[in-house]
Amino acid sequence: MKLVFGLEADGRTYPDFPGAKSAVLGEAVVGPRGLLGILETQLGLTGPSKAEAIRIAAYAAKLSAALTARPKAFFAESFEKDRWSTAERLLRLRDDLVLAGWSKTAIGSTRIDDLAAAEAVLGNMPLGYADRHTIMLAALAEKPQLDIENIDAIESPGNLPHHISNLFTALKNCGVALNQLPLGQSAAKDNDLATVSQYLLKPSNTTLKGDGSFTIVRADTALLASEAVAEWLAADTEDALNDTVVICADGDTALLDQALKARGLPELGQSTNSPWRGALQVLPLAFGTIWKPFNPKPLMDLLLLPRPPISRSAARRLAYALSQEPGTGGNAWVEAWAAIHDKEVERLAGQPDAEETVAERIARWKEWTVGGQFDRKTGIPTDDAKRIAARVAYWAIRSGGADNDPLLLTVAGAANSFIDAIGVIGLDTLPALLIERMIEQVLAEGAENPVHIPKAGGLRCVKHPGAIWGPVKRTIWWSFCGPGEKVRAPADPWNTEENQALEKSDCRLATTAEVSQRISNAYTNAVYQTQEHMVLVRPALSGSDETTSHPLAHQLAPLLHKHQAQVNWTAEQILRQEKSQLANRTLARRTAATAGLPKQRKAWTLPATAIEKVRDRRETPTGLENLVNCQMRWLLQDVLRLSRGRFAEIPDTSQLLGNLAHEIAAQVFQPGKVLDQGKMTAEVSRLFDELVDAIAAPLHQPENAGEFVHARDHVPGSLAHLADFLRQKGLEIVGTETDRQKDLNDLKIGGRLDMLVKDAAGTLGVIDLKWTRSPRKRRDEVVNGTAIQLATYGVIADEATGKPVSGAYYMLNQKRLIGQRGGLVSEEEIDVQKDLGQTWLDVQATWKTWRDAAIAGNAIAGGIEGPPEPPEDIPIPASDEPCKFCGYSSLCRIASQEI
Repeated sequence: MKLVFGLEADGRTYPDFPGAKSAVLGEAVVGPRGLLGILETQLGLTGPSKAEAIRIAAYAAKLSAALTARPKAFFAESFEKDRWSTAERLLRLRDDLVLAGWSKTAIGSTRIDDLAAAEAVLGNMPLGYADRHTIMLAALAEKPQLDIENIDAIESPGNLPHHISNLFTALKNCGVALNQLPLGQSAAKDNDLATVSQYLLKPSNTTLKGDGSFTIVRADTALLASEAVAEWLAADTEDALNDTVVICADGDTALLDQALKARGLPELGQSTNSPWRGALQVLPLAFGTIWKPFNPKPLMDLLLLPRPPISRSAARRLAYALSQEPGTGGNAWVEAWAAIHDKEVERLAGQPDAEETVAERIARWKEWTVGGQFDRKTGIPTDDAKRIAARVAYWAIRSGGADNDPLLLTVAGAANSFIDAIGVIGLDTLPALLIERMIEQVLAEGAENPVHIPKAGGLRCVKHPGAIWGPVKRTIWWSFCGPGEKVRAPADPWNTEENQALEKSDCRLATTAEVSQRISNAYTNAVYQTQEHMVLVRPALSGSDETTSHPLAHQLAPLLHKHQAQVNWTAEQILRQEKSQLANRTLARRTAATAGLPKQRKAWTLPATAIEKVRDRRETPTGLENLVNCQMRWLLQDVLRLSRGRFAEIPDTSQLLGNLAHEIAAQVFQPGKVLDQGKMTAEVSRLFDELVDAIAAPLHQPENAGEFVHARDHVPGSLAHLADFLRQKGLEIVGTETDRQKDLNDLKIGGRLDMLVKDAAGTLGVIDLKWTRSPRKRRDEVVNGTAIQLATYGVIADEATGKPVSGAYYMLNQKRLIGQRGGLVSEEEIDVQKDLGQTWLDVQATWKTWRDAAIAGNAIAGGIEGPPEPPEDIPIPASDEPCKFCGYSSLCRIASQEI
């Protein structure tokens, strides 16, 4: 076997294979882990690998046991506060020490001896890379026969980490020939790139010709940079793609691939391992729902995943119920489950054991939605935590196992690793913080985008400049930005005395300077290996953040500063001119015909289908209010039922408080006489505590603590104030949340009355409950005769006589009952310009005018000035700001601006 070894060769490399253009049996390019794997296979040292989370859990158990004998160990306080993070950090330090030659025993240094005490308890750790490397060195000391003829090293011996040097020494003693590939030799000849290479070898006062062999592409955005790079690649023949390598250090070529695909070029297909891919969120979200106080947001996120753990139709129905009443005990939630059950029964009708199948399925689905069971600090019993993780693993295997879906298999693996880690850590209960840390760890590696794959073609892509180990004609360094990998060179965690003690015990840790030099050599290597063109791509922005210079750019700064005109090329010029020169290629573009943005449009012609919907509809009080303010909005929202694109979301605190107060009022104000003050206060307090969890659970979250405390005092007080008024006036409750309908020739109305009351003589009154930050809007409506909702409720309230009844707004937040003077239910009596009876007549006339216009096929957007003007005889004109709270302004283009 012949191998090529490089420190960065455990991923994609270039060339792909040693020597030849295609794979040859017995030859490979490997990195440290790849070489270790080959040696383990040849010596029979392979074994099942353990996830890092299991190793951290095992080390946490060791640290806990070590604290029994050494209660004042240096990590004691940190371990008490955050067991997992402390174990994770110390395990990294321990592995570094083992890799550097530490024997896992005391060396006379307090902190290291504390770690040695942890090594001595609870048996051996699950093996990591450092442990495997140590075992391999011990096996090689016996000088076994290896099936490896020679290894060609990319890096120089002085540039290798101490543990790799030790491994190479052991391999040499086993008869393996070690060769050094050429170093520090410029592959480029007689061009600017060769000059840059020589400058990196030995800085000197030299000049660049500007021959295009070395270019820095600067762009305002990565999007424009991708367009320029793709244009450059497309400007030559397909054969020119061969021996072209793209370095993508950030690991994701999605943006560049879109530009390549648009030009018919092969996609690179490189994506980063991300823990945020949709299916991977099932595990954290499954645990996010279980803590007290119940937070409906994780449950909402779980239900709205592209692939939820229950059927999509059931998930959408539950999500909608959650958006109406954020909790799992309200009427909306109960009704949603009933509808899901009925749907499943209907779908499986006629099948054997349909009822049993539906019951089993519903029970399984409900397990995903049970929330608020465990206290965050006390924690969850380990058996319950294992059960939740096992449910996630079962779902993932059942959903994606047959298709070998990589994302779902990753989810299953993470869930099983989580279960194993629970078994190893040795605790009876797991606090919320520990659960969250463990989940972060098992998902830390994430998964690549399964649909983002490379396409066949001449282009190659590597993630690290050190992965280029042979000559390449053209190199494109995508996202050539800082801070570069030097950010990975950590500060030395050990002090001088500890380092001296380690050296005496033959444990040699790499210094920060050595790590930095190793990284720098990998950067310059990419320049040395390039022959014809090197294009460094530097966008000014990465997302919304400004980028910084790459360390290699700092190294070249003295040379490049005086040759900016020769090496810098701005991508924006491809937008300004039809032809531009980039690295000896002509980028040709054509001027595209431009079209203006759609103009604001006030008048619209309705199709026949919309007109039919206008003819047959039943109006609501809210719909009539929309109609008065803007006929266009009424048509889009109430007639055509056009969605604004938001399916389900958790309401804000103001809406939650309003919903909560409405529901409490509906239950406490039962038909008949109003409860006395004592019973009313007790009942409201009981219902408040019960209904917050059922329909307004977000109020329990810490960020809403202020609103919750305010509501806990204010809602009962507000309803008690309303009850006092009703008792003083001698009014009885007829009903709450009462549905009423009425047909007035062509005008059909329906609505739900918040509260209907009557006096001793049977005279009715309507109270409409409102929770707002300010009562001004509703008070002005009463004064000006534009209280459309009150007037409409008054018309439909009395089923017996059909006569309009008086009404008032009760502002729950301000404890104010606002109505016109002389009204049955007016506490704060106001002199009005029009009474509710006249307001209703105006509503009817306004409705008829706009409705007739719609039936004639005409619609007008009320917020746009100019002709056609609204009909002059409209009794209730639109408000001055009809578009202030409208979600359809992008359709009539009132929100558009000229460019």
